[in-house]
Amino acid sequence: MVIADKRWVKKYPEVGTGPVSAEPCISPEYFELERERVFRRTWLYVGRVDAIPKPGDYFVQDIAVCQASILVIRGTDKVIRAFHNVCSHRGNKLVWDDRGSCPGVLSCGFHSWTYDTTGRLTWVADEENFFDLDKSEHGLTPVATEVWQGFIFINLDANPQESLSHYLGGITRQLGAADFGQLVRAHAYSVNEKANWKVALDAQNELYHLPFQHRHTIPDSCTLKDGRFPRLLDVRLYHHHSVYSSRVPADRIPKPVESLAYRLVSSDTERRLPLIGDFDFYTIFPNFALLLFRGVSQDYYLTYSFWPLAVDQTRWDISLYFPPAARASQRIGQEYMKCLLRDILHEDAFSHEQIQAGLASRAKKYLLLQDEEIQIRHFHRVLEGYVGT
Repeated sequence: MVIADKRWVKKYPEVGTGPVSAEPCISPEYFELERERVFRRTWLYVGRVDAIPKPGDYFVQDIAVCQASILVIRGTDKVIRAFHNVCSHRGNKLVWDDRGSCPGVLSCGFHSWTYDTTGRLTWVADEENFFDLDKSEHGLTPVATEVWQGFIFINLDANPQESLSHYLGGITRQLGAADFGQLVRAHAYSVNEKANWKVALDAQNELYHLPFQHRHTIPDSCTLKDGRFPRLLDVRLYHHHSVYSSRVPADRIPKPVESLAYRLVSSDTERRLPLIGDFDFYTIFPNFALLLFRGVSQDYYLTYSFWPLAVDQTRWDISLYFPPAARASQRIGQEYMKCLLRDILHEDAFSHEQIQAGLASRAKKYLLLQDEEIQIRHFHRVLEGYVGT
């Protein structure tokens, strides 16, 4: 095999060059193993601290793959905690809305058992009629929770094998100087797809498709070899995770409406994100992606979460973060960027479902990956290390 002009396999030869099995994307048995060995054992991103700024604020993250509903709440002591969203009495769902704020206590709608923001059971209706009930032993079931750079992670393992900082490893060093808190969520999308979660993630975890699938939206927004084929600026593989980076060609001429949007969105805000290139795509195993952008005058970022619903169904959650708009023109520019993202996502989501249909036919048994897709190969290698079939 000739690899003289292959940059990334020479940098990371341990990842290999062979085909990757397609079976994990369509196998119900493999999906069950992922449920137990991946999603119940790794750190999962569930939201930003910005979503619960005040004591008593909370949100609920349903994790279908683990058959779990997780309540994330900022306590009256300002500490962020997570609990299984399950009442200790008879297992009712404690909080039914997606987000909200409480006055320091939460009460179950079934029999009004009441808990404070630390998860402590504080009141039981008709308590004296129970048998040797010790409220101190029947608080909400806690879930391991840690925060990094304002990103909230939980771990459903009762005794996580490693801390979040150790799990993230080189990611924490690479993004240690980032100031994500200076940017606010401008919009969010959620898409239910008929595709395996890995199919959806893999399709985003490369730029090889960009000049072809996105030929009508953003075909020339990264460096191209011979004006046709994307070439990455850098690839960095970490123990569990990865980042690939690209540059916007210096001679790229944006469409007139795009140029106008860039002028409108212009901001005096100091750049806050330590990018490697003009676009960095971080895959944080298993299902979280962090996309950093260097715009003409400001940095911004996206988050992707790929939540498995079934072996062939995924909920893809997308959030877009900008510096706060200081004037109406900036808001208009951000709206354009939001709409452009929507169009790109439509193109991607359609492709995810077509890929899933093709793989489900079992016409092909393998995924054939080139050098510019080494980060996908790394992801599947890490996954197999967890699943271990």
